[in-house]
Amino acid sequence: MPRHRSVRPVHIVPVGAAAVLLALIGCSPARRPQEEERWSPVVAALQQVAEEYQDTLELHDQEAAQRRKLQLARLVDETSAAAGAIGGPLAEQVQRELRPVRVRILGVDHYLGRDCKALVARILEQTRVRRTPRLKPDLESGKRLFAEACAPCHGADGRGDAVGIDASMQPPPPNILEPPHNWSPYEMFNRATYGGVETAMPSFEQGLTESQRWDIVFYLFAERWPPCEKPLPPIGADELAMMGDFELGNLYGYGAAACLRRDFLPPR
Repeated sequence: MPRHRSVRPVHIVPVGAAAVLLALIGCSPARRPQEEERWSPVVAALQQVAEEYQDTLELHDQEAAQRRKLQLARLVDETSAAAGAIGGPLAEQVQRELRPVRVRILGVDHYLGRDCKALVARILEQTRVRRTPRLKPDLESGKRLFAEACAPCHGADGRGDAVGIDASMQPPPPNILEPPHNWSPYEMFNRATYGGVETAMPSFEQGLTESQRWDIVFYLFAERWPPCEKPLPPIGADELAMMGDFELGNLYGYGAAACLRRDFLPPR
């Protein structure tokens, strides 16, 4: 597995999402993780499966597509084990629903992503997983941290064209300024927190604080838009964290994100 280059000044622990899942399961008896801590990596893994499986179906290189399907199947196995370690009726339900997912991944199933997202929605409805920042994200801090921790691989502007990235990074670092998916900041926060399964994308759970990760995510969501021309009444960072730009545009009008992603209120 290719490693992230050691070119950033922050301390990074380069572990993928699957390793983080197992690490959380194996906490010592002296420290019992809260429900939020135990379900968060499960949610993040299912979000990744839902997104990347669809991308895999669009690959022209069938050998590469099959390798990626196997990686995602292993992630499903580890996610099921993580849910089982939590215990309880919801965990049993999640495990039941994940059993056929592994088989579906190895074939061609255009509904798998939808079903994984529906499972995520049910988990979030029944748990206390936190999906919003505790403090108001700092866009200037996010800009500085992005340059230190993310730009060496994703490029100075986040479009995935960093200089000096070698071919061993497969898949290569993507465009995270303008991703093809309608990510919410919460989904991007999860990727920054837990990393990418069997890719060069590390977990920043230890290398950056929770607030720093939110700073980076909110900075990226603001940076993709031109400067705000018609100021709107600001909304809370907690509301912004759970909406992609598509939902934001539907609620507040096209282009509203240019203002709302830059000028917002602290979370409630």
